[in-house]
Amino acid sequence: MEEPKEKLEKLLKSHELRVTSKRLDVLSVIHSYGSAIPYSKVQEELKDFDRVTLYRTILVLLDNGIIHKIQVEDQEVYYALCGHTCDTEEHHHEHLHFHCSECETVSCVEPDKQLKVLLKGYQISQVNVQVNGVCLECQAV
Repeated sequence: MEEPKEKLEKLLKSHELRVTSKRLDVLSVIHSYGSAIPYSKVQEELKDFDRVTLYRTILVLLDNGIIHKIQVEDQEVYYALCGHTCDTEEHHHEHLHFHCSECETVSCVEPDKQLKVLLKGYQISQVNVQVNGVCLECQAV
């Protein structure tokens, strides 16, 4: 089985990016979190990074379709790994962002049916859907 570091190196190379320790560190933190990770947690995990380096590294990963950004209402920004369909031109996500009001986690969740949004006269390039409620883990408690 492929090690996470090797997987992340391949991910960077597949997007034609140089593999650097900073990029690997940021991706490793996002990958290992298990759900979308708040920016404050990324900062906490990478306290050796200065603000500018962290910001620029995240921006490169966003711009190259490796991670995506989730803005939760009145809260901080979260980051998650993208699927295989994102690139430098566009993020192609067919999932919902579920925000648990109990534990505050944000998860990327595939809907049972494909979402289609059509607005007459508009050309849509991206749709972001956030769903709020109680996650499965919190319901089990």
